[in-house]
This record gives sequence, structure tokens and C-alpha cells, in this order.
Amino acid sequence: MKVIVREPAPWCFKPGMWHFLEDSEGSYLYVNCEQSFVSFPIMVKLTEEEYAEYHALGWTFLQYFAEKINYWSAKYKTRRVNATLHAEAEAAISISA
Repeated sequence: MKVIVREPAPWCFKPGMWHFLEDSEGSYLYVNCEQSFVSFPIMVKLTEEEYAEYHALGWTFLQYFAEKINYWSAKYKTRRVNATLHAEAEAAISISA
């Protein structure tokens, strides 16, 4: 038996891959998805269970969830927030950059 050492891929730490946002209505994850030749954003509201995982695991959960959304983006398209909220998030992200 051998021990397998895993290190995060360098792109995991690329700033801007995902953003965590909160407002009075809840918590959101804004993910810049990259698939093949296309990149597009998906922003979803965290469910109660997802928020509990975030509360317990912090950055680790957010990174994992962002990767999950990026990899299985079709699964999360139905959970996208409305265009107004999406635009508010993009404005907040641009201000923080």
C-alpha cells in the first residue's frame, strides 16, 4: 500500500473563479463556469443544507461547491437566480475587485 499525496490544482486558487455573496434574503455562490470553448456565469442561492455545510467547512465547502457547479452546470441551471439579482451581484463583484 502507498500513500497518495494530493495537492490542489493551481487553478483552484485563481481569483475570480467564484464569489460568495450574502444579502437579507440569503447566501449565494456566483461561479464563472468554464467548459470547452465557452465560459459563462451561474449564480445560485444556497439551500439550508448547503449553508449548514458552508458554516461547518467554510472555504473548503465553497471551493468544492463551485467546482461541482462548474462541472455539472446543467444540473444547476434550474437554480439560477433572476436577472436583477444576478446584475446586483455582478455590480458588487466589480466594486470589490
